[in-house]
Amino acid sequence: MLPKFNHNKLKFWTPVFIILLAMISLTRGISGDIYIVDEARNAECAREMLESGNFIVPTYNYELRTDKPPLHYYFMMLSYSVFGVSEWSARLFSAIFGCLTILISYFFALRNLGIKTAIWTALILLSSIHFSIQFHMSVPDPYLIFFFTGTIFLFYENIHTQDYLKSYLMYLCMGLGALSKGPIAIALPGLIMLLYLIFSKQLSFKNIWKLRPVKGLIIVAIISLPWYFAVHQQTDGAWTKGFFFEHNIDRFSSTKEGHGGTLFIAPLFVLIGMLPFSAFFLRAIKKAFVNKQNQTLLLALKALFCIVGFFMISSTRLPNYTAPAYPFFAIILGNYLAKIKTASFKPEFIFMLVFAFALIPLAYIGFQVEPSLAPVKNWSLLLIPSVLISIVAYKYYKKNRVQRSLQYIAISFLFTSMIISQLMYGYVAAENPVAKTLACIKTDDQLAYYKKFNQSYPFYIKKPIKKLENPEELKAFFKTNPKAIVFTQEKRIKNIDYSSFAEILLQQKDIFEGHTTVVLQSIKTIKN
Repeated sequence: MLPKFNHNKLKFWTPVFIILLAMISLTRGISGDIYIVDEARNAECAREMLESGNFIVPTYNYELRTDKPPLHYYFMMLSYSVFGVSEWSARLFSAIFGCLTILISYFFALRNLGIKTAIWTALILLSSIHFSIQFHMSVPDPYLIFFFTGTIFLFYENIHTQDYLKSYLMYLCMGLGALSKGPIAIALPGLIMLLYLIFSKQLSFKNIWKLRPVKGLIIVAIISLPWYFAVHQQTDGAWTKGFFFEHNIDRFSSTKEGHGGTLFIAPLFVLIGMLPFSAFFLRAIKKAFVNKQNQTLLLALKALFCIVGFFMISSTRLPNYTAPAYPFFAIILGNYLAKIKTASFKPEFIFMLVFAFALIPLAYIGFQVEPSLAPVKNWSLLLIPSVLISIVAYKYYKKNRVQRSLQYIAISFLFTSMIISQLMYGYVAAENPVAKTLACIKTDDQLAYYKKFNQSYPFYIKKPIKKLENPEELKAFFKTNPKAIVFTQEKRIKNIDYSSFAEILLQQKDIFEGHTTVVLQSIKTIKN
């Protein structure tokens, strides 16, 4: 049971309890196989940089990778160096930064909105399934979210306390954010700060000067520019061109890799990502607007709407893009939930209960539609305890003990997040085609891929995989290598007659993806 809000030692024990709970939740399943595309690329890139000793130029499959700056690679390399190269070590610091994000959100809310709001802010983040998923992955987003959140919180504290140390820490976070995911970590916080100063009627030269912008820009430049300059020099501008033009300007101005969608998909990402407590979003946002004279709520509102609005006008939209809004949305929701005293919100409670009940059939169907997961569809029954806890929550709601009911809902979905994380990153990941292929590959096999392949292979094979561009190259590779193995996708070889030189070793649909992995093996190898 959660500690009562009026406990004398609540302020001391609550952050300890929260950080322990966060560590347990965010480390569930992180040792499972890496099979998600973005995870695979980032984890392998860090491994190759550590292997080569080149900490400047990122590579994937030993070729230049221009997708992201290097901060998350550095943390993964540190983890690899201490614990060895593994799935667990690739994801460790993502979980740690998730815990830190929850902790700084708790302390910011505690300082400015009180203990009840602080506790609810942490509980809302902990019970969000998508928040948990984000901080389980070996990708740059956990680092960006932490430094982005820290930048905004420190800005607010600096404006209201005139603490020079906090202003320097703010620029430190901004610089490290720029090394996490690029200029978005500077531009978007800058826009949020400007809007906050305008709407709070604090925009003045005096307040801007309180932020120490000249020294701050020097700090940001010292932290971030040396690496950007070095990678530009070492790649003759290729990394700079690929990152800034293809992965920033092009992603904003045009749809990349099919990740588009309607204008309103960005706010939908946030609402779905913050379930179950985003069910109260209308009431919570309305209440925050009514109380917008509260400077903390005003900041949270501006941050939330600025992030969502920015990615509404972006042409490429993904759920992780809007994830930096979560801590600010959690503060708005937490401030509202902390003040609920009567059972007058039946639609929201009914929705959360229905959502809890729906998770079991949804998980069952999700397993059933994936051919490789159909045998383990009964794993969905592991969510039964979450449903039972939600039933207890509803009983307390009927007794008008609303705060206790909300606590049980938080416990229910925290448990759900942990189970889903264990399933997704543990059990389900083991059913991916890469894991099954590795058992069939011998150390002296000659490896290549044809046009496209599952991005996890390089992380596990740990050596260059040659690319074959056309049917002639494919045939020649098999003819000249009696122990040839080629990774590809079903649609890539659909119109190729390879029966004279190769046969299928493995064919399996990639989990929750729209393509099927095919592994071809030389006929000579099969006969021998």
